[in-house]
Amino acid sequence: MVNPDRSPKRFPCLVLDSSREGFRLRENCRVKRGQVVEVIFDDDPLRPVRCSVVWVGEANSKQTGEAGLEMV
Repeated sequence: MVNPDRSPKRFPCLVLDSSREGFRLRENCRVKRGQVVEVIFDDDPLRPVRCSVVWVGEANSKQTGEAGLEMV
């Protein structure tokens, strides 16, 4: 995952599931609702997918460390 709005940095993440609209990720960085990021897959690094963060799991919940992304 890359944050294109700031100085580009890559953060490893795991795609837990996906649909035609977006992804649910387990991520190791702090993202915020409304933030735009790019998901870069290992098997196709030249085709990043631009997404908006729709939700972020709350601390001490079942979704801690997860985020929901919608493709834009």
